[in-house]
Amino acid sequence: MSAQRTKSRAFRGRVARLCAIGAGLTAALAGGRAASAEDKAGAVALFREAGALVDAGQPSRACPKYEESLRLYDSVNTRYFLADCYERTGKMASAWAHFLEVAARVRASGDRAKEAKARERAAAVQPKVSRLTVVVEVASTPGLEVKRNGAPVGPGQWGAPMPVDAGTHVIAASAPGKRTWTAQVEVKPDGATSTLVVRALEDGPASVGVGGVGGVGGVGGGRRTLALVTAGAGLATVGVGAALGLAARSRFDESSAFCNGDRCDRRGMDLRDSAVARANVATVVFGVGLAAIAGGGVLWLTADAKSATPSASIRLSPTVGGALVQGSF
Repeated sequence: MSAQRTKSRAFRGRVARLCAIGAGLTAALAGGRAASAEDKAGAVALFREAGALVDAGQPSRACPKYEESLRLYDSVNTRYFLADCYERTGKMASAWAHFLEVAARVRASGDRAKEAKARERAAAVQPKVSRLTVVVEVASTPGLEVKRNGAPVGPGQWGAPMPVDAGTHVIAASAPGKRTWTAQVEVKPDGATSTLVVRALEDGPASVGVGGVGGVGGVGGGRRTLALVTAGAGLATVGVGAALGLAARSRFDESSAFCNGDRCDRRGMDLRDSAVARANVATVVFGVGLAAIAGGGVLWLTADAKSATPSASIRLSPTVGGALVQGSF
């Protein structure tokens, strides 16, 4: 007798799905343009495969096919049977939401019988819906973002018991300049309520900031940026000084044709005076470059040191035979 009742239920289920397919095709032919003909045909094929799996006692394999069928063509009937599949697999929150959606849609179409059936199913599922409360300890953290299984959990949900499917949920919280916080919570079935507290986020590494790659941001990052710029300018200045020195040496060598030892004619004296002048300039420029490189090194090495001010500056003042480095942090 039990076997006969099981066969009878399976038969009624197949009949109901065939009717749903017919209704869905009728609606499609009536002028729905959101999906292509191929998508609608694919939705029907998946719907049939899902129904066969449910009849075979494999709802966990059927639900993904219902989901894809619904994605291809949003049919009220498909949504109803997807809700039924969710209920069979213990996803009560998803089932409840879909039954209510079906009720709202068929009410708009004036089908009171289907609306009543969908609401009856939703009411039967509601007591079995589990809930998860996410309590945010420091809600005032600037830029705080909380996610559940990758989906945003807005401030309006914080502290409120939200309907969720039973099972493992991953909660993540992040904010600029803070370490990302993650935790797993196991929500039990049959209307259980779970609570997860998001603790205050820890500060991120001092070298990590808003400024960009490699920790160039914040106080330490600002110093490193200045260090790189200063050292780079120093290298360029050293190159200029070296070029001036070579030019001075070339002038001095050129004067040899007009000099005998230290005795030179007018042309030789002019060339040597020019060489000396260029050598003096080269010395100053070379010294400034070396000082800039040294200053850049100091800034880099002290980038992580705590400072009362978030900025750093350095001035290079050329002097006779070198340069005076003046810096502040």
